[in-house]
Amino acid sequence: MNFQEMNGILKETLGLRWDPVAFRMLRLGEEKPAAAVEPAVPLRHCQSVIAARRGNCLYMPPRSHACPDGSGILGLVEMSTKLKSGELYLLFKKMPDIETARQMIASRPQFACGDYEATLLAPLASAPFTPDTVIFTVWPEQAMWICCAQTYATGERQDFKVSGFNSACSDLVVQPLRSGRMNISFGCYGARASSEIDDFELYVSVPLVLLEKIIPALQKLSKKSIPEARRKIYLPPVMERVGARKPENQHGRPVTVFVDEELCVGDGVCVAFCPTAVLEMTERNGRRVASAVAPSRCSRCYTCVGQCPARAIQLG
Repeated sequence: MNFQEMNGILKETLGLRWDPVAFRMLRLGEEKPAAAVEPAVPLRHCQSVIAARRGNCLYMPPRSHACPDGSGILGLVEMSTKLKSGELYLLFKKMPDIETARQMIASRPQFACGDYEATLLAPLASAPFTPDTVIFTVWPEQAMWICCAQTYATGERQDFKVSGFNSACSDLVVQPLRSGRMNISFGCYGARASSEIDDFELYVSVPLVLLEKIIPALQKLSKKSIPEARRKIYLPPVMERVGARKPENQHGRPVTVFVDEELCVGDGVCVAFCPTAVLEMTERNGRRVASAVAPSRCSRCYTCVGQCPARAIQLG
C-alpha cells in the first residue's frame, strides 16, 4: 500500500478534515528530498505541522526553526542555559518555582543535540520520504477510532505520555519515535498561541509501522462500528422533552418491548447482546424469532434496537 492509498483510506474511514502529515527526522548525512522546500521565514515546529497539513512539503534545518524550545527538544540545536535551567519558565510565569520547572524539564522526552540535521514534513499522500510518524489533526471522536483500531489490531489499550508544555514537539515526535507507540498532544501554550489549531482539535501521532496495522483495522471498523456509532443507533427514535418522565423498568412503569416477527431474521444477536435477559429465541409458525419474555427487566439500553440487522425491535 502506498502513501496515497493510505491517505485515502484514513480520510474516508475517519472523515478527516485535514490531511495526515508525514514527519521524519532527517538523519546525519541523509539527503534532502528534492521536493522539500525550506520555508521563506522561520517557523515553529507546531506551525510547520499546520503548513504541511495544508499541502506544503517542508525541509526544516535548524535555521528554519523559530522556537528555541522546540528546536532544542528535537535535538537540532543546543538548548540555551536559561531554558535548560528552567529560569525562563519562571520569567514567563508558566511555573510556580524553579524546583517544579526543573522537574518538568527532567521528565520531558527530548533528543540529544547533534543526532539529526533537520525535520521533514509533507501531506502523507505526497510525501517524498518515508515518515517516522504520521501526525493527525483530529476531533476527539476521530482520535477514539484511531485508538479503537489499534486495540482491534493488537488487543492493547493505549498508554499516553502527554503534557500541556512543549507538547507538539516532545509528545508528537520524541515520545512516539522512542517508544514505537502512538501518542497524543493537546498542543501547548506556544502551539495554541501561534498556530490555527482549533479549540476542538487535538493531535495524534502514530509511528508508520503501527499505522500499517491500524489502517486494515479501521477498514474493518468502518463496515459497521463507525457508521453505527455516528448514526447514534442506541438513541431512542423519539427523545422525550427535557424534564419529561421517561418509561422505567421494574422499579417504575414498565417498558414495552415490541418485536416485529415478520421482520425478525432469527439470528439471535439481540438475545446475545441483551444484558438483562429480556429476550429469548422461540419457535413461531416454523420460524425462529425473538420474543420479549421478561420486559420488566428492560433497562432501556437500546442495544437490541441498535444491533438488530432488520430493525425489528422497538421500545415504547
